[in-house]
Amino acid sequence: MKMKYRIKEAMQFLFFAFYPRTTLVVEMSNNYRHNKLAWYELQDYYSAVMKYESYKQIMMQQTQHQRAEKKAYDEFVAAGGVEDKKAPKDTIQITWERLPDLISILRRIYNDKKEFLSDAEIEELKFIFSYYEQIQFAVRERIRMSPMTYDALNHPDEEYLKSIYPSDVIKNMPDWIRHHLSSEESQKACDRYVDAILADSFLLSEFMKNYDISRNGIDRYQDEIDRIEETEVDEPEDIDYDEVDFSEPDDEETFRAQNEEFDRQMELEQRPFVSWQLSQCCLDIAESLDVLEKSIRKKPYYGMMMKHYNNCARAPLDDTTSILSYEREKRRLDKKLERQRTADNAK
Repeated sequence: MKMKYRIKEAMQFLFFAFYPRTTLVVEMSNNYRHNKLAWYELQDYYSAVMKYESYKQIMMQQTQHQRAEKKAYDEFVAAGGVEDKKAPKDTIQITWERLPDLISILRRIYNDKKEFLSDAEIEELKFIFSYYEQIQFAVRERIRMSPMTYDALNHPDEEYLKSIYPSDVIKNMPDWIRHHLSSEESQKACDRYVDAILADSFLLSEFMKNYDISRNGIDRYQDEIDRIEETEVDEPEDIDYDEVDFSEPDDEETFRAQNEEFDRQMELEQRPFVSWQLSQCCLDIAESLDVLEKSIRKKPYYGMMMKHYNNCARAPLDDTTSILSYEREKRRLDKKLERQRTADNAK
């Protein structure tokens, strides 16, 4: 009995002593397999964020060879040279340009492979989608303020129903139902039109080209707000409604023209605010992307590339590529400076 008790006691001690270590090994093994699988499943996500960071460094002109060329350019300007140089873009402009490609990938990863994301990544993706919804709303409002929406509601293409319903059904369909169904189809087409614009970076940039989506768009609107707050505003005069013409025009063409002019004026008045709104959303998205980048820096390969891109702005210009870029650009600008001085002396 004593022997059995001692054996039982020894087994309990061994089980207690080695159980945590065994559990730890199992957990480490499971974590390794999960991380390895996550790295494989999330490569599109890692690649998209990495390309965004690479594109950002290039457009901000912070790569080593760009900084080397800028050094030669600064010396050229200091010596009296004149040459127009394309200004670097800010983070807001870059995010706006990359938004369609980024959102499609991030949304697909969130919907299909959410289990491989960390809680912090999921939280930041929710923030990004929330900001993007505000951008979608602003673009949709621009469509609603166009003649397209007016025609979709009042003059829908009833011929389109022939591609959906057989001719015998359309022939016996009451006019008001035919108008209602065709209007619904036209409104769906308007939504598809908006989605097509939001999904293409070129279409989005061109469609919203009159808006200043940049750091300047935020600053200008904030300056205007500060100016209004500092200025003493008088109480608005009471409107004499007896002098206001509330009658509708007799013909639709006049009404349509008045409506379009009203929408145009509203769009012009709202442009500074919408520029600020879109710029702020892009800035918030960029900040969330910075958080995602920090998480990706811990991953093999992608983390190494991400650190490389981030270090470009601070790296010394003593590597072969930077030296060659500086010397080549300096030779070109020196020749241009000489030509400019010769032309000035000839005057």
